[in-house]
Amino acid sequence: MKKIIIIGLIAAASMIFTGCGGKENDDKKADGQVEENVPVTDADGQSDTSYSPEESDAPVVDGVSVLCTDDKSISISVTRPEGFEDSEHTSEHQIAFQRLGTDGTSSTQLNLRLMTEDADTVMTTAQQEVEYLLSANSDGGTVGEVQTQTTGEKQFSYFTYSQEGIEGYRIWTDLDNGCILSCTVENIGSGLEPLAIDSLAQIISASIQE
Repeated sequence: MKKIIIIGLIAAASMIFTGCGGKENDDKKADGQVEENVPVTDADGQSDTSYSPEESDAPVVDGVSVLCTDDKSISISVTRPEGFEDSEHTSEHQIAFQRLGTDGTSSTQLNLRLMTEDADTVMTTAQQEVEYLLSANSDGGTVGEVQTQTTGEKQFSYFTYSQEGIEGYRIWTDLDNGCILSCTVENIGSGLEPLAIDSLAQIISASIQE
């Protein structure tokens, strides 16, 4: 549960910084200063002037969100999976979904990121994050070996981990645009049947629109 608390704190800090930025913008407008759109460079190195600061909140339209790389150079569309709802932790760099159990405490958390690093770096980062998570828990936990799952034309790499009350997956796959889609899945509590890797791979494949 510490991971949920950490995510909540990060989200809260983000909201505070966003609020401060909004105040500065209001002050600029009061002084007669006008904001200019910041050009964004696309994957071909061309300047894209269609981006504006107002578009940075990754709006959801009819269950479809836009997921960007950290530098905003590449983006994909992500459709909300059936049976899931949008999570408050969604942003332009991270799209999160959740499904809730009938007991009100169990859930499946699905978190997607679009990364420009190579597969080895993505795997190493995922392993380090999980090791940190487990080391911060006094009850420890276990981490599985890296395995693969083929679904349709895509091959997913993944490993499992567990600690008290949480069964997790780290999953990643190469996309045609040269990026890697990285996914964190955590089944929390015992009120929901945990999703198996084959089901998760199908959900992820069906959700992304390259």
